[in-house]
Amino acid sequence: MKKKALPVCIALNIVFAINSVFAQDTLFNARKNKLGFIAGNGIQFIGQLLGNDNHNIALKTTYYYQVTFYQLQYYRAISRKKNFGIDILAQPQYNSTKYKEYDWSPEYLQGHEVGLNLGFLFRKNVSDDAMSFYMLISSGPHYVSGTPHRQSNGFVFSNNLCAGANLKLYKNLYIDIRTGIRHMSNAGIRIPNAGVNNMMLNEGLLVVL
Repeated sequence: MKKKALPVCIALNIVFAINSVFAQDTLFNARKNKLGFIAGNGIQFIGQLLGNDNHNIALKTTYYYQVTFYQLQYYRAISRKKNFGIDILAQPQYNSTKYKEYDWSPEYLQGHEVGLNLGFLFRKNVSDDAMSFYMLISSGPHYVSGTPHRQSNGFVFSNNLCAGANLKLYKNLYIDIRTGIRHMSNAGIRIPNAGVNNMMLNEGLLVVL
């Protein structure tokens, strides 16, 4: 009986060992690739979203530059533990803009941005793979068709710092919600180069591949 029981014990030990290994790597079901789309707004003060001049929540600015974001997102995990992971991020985007050349200008101008951001995302799971919070830092080249007088248009860098959350919607589909701050300038290549800053509010969907 002991000889017959030995293979069973060995098999059970192997199963438990495999299960233990994979149990340590459950962040987004241990899958490396994620693909998403996110849209939202970049503002200087909350009234820009409400269509008024309410500056109760505002950056210290004397200019007007509102952005509507349309961003594709590709993430690849480079480090994963049970409850923590690091992703690299590629974020191509086309954004529409509304701005004034001068703060006192009576008319609003329309413009656009085209660019690519690259960065890192640091993620913390709080409920297995159902919910996670993250911090994101990214930067990349952009072309801007028009800006307020304080910043030259054309080639700029977009630098982003964001905090967000992913909530499981269905199987490998997640809601992506984030807020943050963005700074655009051209690193002194051309003047003027005082920069343009935006608070960001974005939401979208994320698919784990």
